Amino acid sequence: MKVHFFSRTDLNESSAFQSYYVLQNLKAAKRVGAICFILCVLARILFSLPGLPAETILHLSVYNTSNWISLVILPLFYALFYYLTINFKNTPAFLKLAQNVVVFFALLVLLATMRASFFSMYNPRNTMFMYLLGAIMVGVFFTFEFYETILLAVITALCFIISIPFYQHTFTELLLNNLVSVILLTVFYCISRFLYSYKADNFMKIKAIEQKNSEIENASQMKNEILGIVAHDLRNPLTAIKFAATLMEMEGNTDKDTNEYLQLIKASCEKANSIINDLLEMAQNDLIDELELEKIELNEFLSEIIVEWQKSRDQQIDIIYNSTKMPVYISINKQKMHRVMDNLISNAIKFSGGVDRVEISLKELDNAIYIDVKDFGIGIPENLLPYIFDRFSKAGRNGTRGEQSVGLGLSIVNQIIKKHSGEIKVNSAVQKGTTFTIKLPLNAA
Repeated sequence: MKVHFFSRTDLNESSAFQSYYVLQNLKAAKRVGAICFILCVLARILFSLPGLPAETILHLSVYNTSNWISLVILPLFYALFYYLTINFKNTPAFLKLAQNVVVFFALLVLLATMRASFFSMYNPRNTMFMYLLGAIMVGVFFTFEFYETILLAVITALCFIISIPFYQHTFTELLLNNLVSVILLTVFYCISRFLYSYKADNFMKIKAIEQKNSEIENASQMKNEILGIVAHDLRNPLTAIKFAATLMEMEGNTDKDTNEYLQLIKASCEKANSIINDLLEMAQNDLIDELELEKIELNEFLSEIIVEWQKSRDQQIDIIYNSTKMPVYISINKQKMHRVMDNLISNAIKFSGGVDRVEISLKELDNAIYIDVKDFGIGIPENLLPYIFDRFSKAGRNGTRGEQSVGLGLSIVNQIIKKHSGEIKVNSAVQKGTTFTIKLPLNAA
């Protein structure tokens, strides 16, 4: 972090930073004014308490006069800062006016706390607490350019130099008091400039992050648009190729080798269409912030999906469903969640090997709903588990019957589950099987 002790900030966003810190100064001045007013009211109440030996307080009349002046001035400043805050404008003229008002208020705070150090013993170097408190408060709460900080320090120092002869007359006391004042104002200047530099550095980092986020969003949107166009344009030639292969097959005058080639062409077209659909869905999910949800009974929903799979599979693999005793109602996007279950069941069957069953279980526990999809197949090697939800994952493998994988299915599953404010986890052991567990919060119910 570069500390700007005697220079303005060299940010590219200097005008934006000025607008930011002027608004923060107005809010800080409003808070400081309110705190000081409350303290003055409490002091006034303290002076009015019955039985208080007020006459024992040194220089009570001076305190009393200062208190009344503060009680009158502070509400006016609070109203002014409130007005400037709610009517804030990002124009050079307004920013200059607002900052000048804040500088004037900060100067009054410094002078008021400096005067309070005189009141007690008329020897401020022995009672510098209020002076120190004012310097720290102004340095911490307000953000000033270096010339504004110098101006505040110089005017305060001059006022101190002019005031001290009215209270102390010996050369030694004058010298010591002024030395202490210079030390305090130096501390004030260093605190102010360090915090200014810190705020400027943080502002620059925030702006850089915002710019990067904007660039990422634009790039992501452009990627999705290009992906959609490419995928759409690929569908037409694939459809034409598959249609031509089907017509050639229907003519019936092709030999055995040609039929095998036609089947390969049709299978490749179907595979390519599947990849295109996955890419489009992944891009579509990226663009959707919130899914359209509808309330369903989850046991019934899962049972319907399982019946569809049992009817459509040629292999003798049983899909066993362990339901809950009581109905479970939840709000989900049925189409997206159907895709999730299809992908998980497809993977379970794909990697089941010689095992003839897949188990699906539903349970409700600790304000959450859990759906387990469990197979007893070849399992996932431990070194691949961290990558299975990645896009185009290197954990993608062919199934036990040669089924190919692009590495998008589980990424889409993870994407959809997150859109439902849920999470998905996997537990697997080689040659013992794999269990995917979906957790959905009950607040979606």
